[in-house]
Amino acid sequence: MNFYLANNMIEVKEVSKQNSGLDPFPMLLSKSKVPKVPVMTHYPGMSLKKEEFYTPEDLICGRTVNIFGRECLIYNVDDFTHQYYKERLGIT
Repeated sequence: MNFYLANNMIEVKEVSKQNSGLDPFPMLLSKSKVPKVPVMTHYPGMSLKKEEFYTPEDLICGRTVNIFGRECLIYNVDDFTHQYYKERLGIT
């Protein structure tokens, strides 16, 4: 999972091993804003509900994130993310 701080967008890539027998489609979700609770309508823009999107405060290591009905566990972060959470949000 990659989170872009500039515009609060998320992309989800699948990491598969070579010769695993799976088709090579690495993108599970292309770069987009992901709502916390998706509003399903018949047509885009039909709902007047205010959607809440994921922010860095929601993506903490050890928590699960619901991405369009799939539960994704955040179990590790890179060094930059670890330092960012420590300095900006006070989370270790």
